Amino acid sequence: MKTSKEKERELIIRLHDQERSTREIEKILGISKSKAAFWIKRYKETKSLKDKPRSGKPPQLTKEEFQVVNDALHGCPPSRYGGESMGWTTKMLLQFIKDKFGVKFGVRYAEKIMHKCGIRLITPRSNHIRASEGVQNAYRSDFKKNSRKNIWIAPSLISTK
Repeated sequence: MKTSKEKERELIIRLHDQERSTREIEKILGISKSKAAFWIKRYKETKSLKDKPRSGKPPQLTKEEFQVVNDALHGCPPSRYGGESMGWTTKMLLQFIKDKFGVKFGVRYAEKIMHKCGIRLITPRSNHIRASEGVQNAYRSDFKKNSRKNIWIAPSLISTK
């Protein structure tokens, strides 16, 4: 089964074989002129419309494992993994991945995983200009006022009431 990319590339070549210009192909398919010219040139050189293999280190987590991590970050409360607060720390995530999959990462990579999963970083403040005392007291009961830890929280868990 061909992907939409491969079908588009075949269409570019078919239109080129019908002696259409790259400008005409651009207008017909709604793509850029440089994209049409690139695939025409690539096809003439290699007779292939497939992507070349990419270089670089393969990921240490498979897509399925990454999905497990994403689900844990969004669904499971971190207290199940030894957490002391309402959110995740990078160290908690690193420990979770190590326990679950046996893979070690650095702190910076844990931050990248948090960003990929849509988890936001919050830093504790002593006081917010618009916060009510009731909300502040509820917040302090979950999160120490003078804590130096940064906590990662899923956007769905952030309450603005």
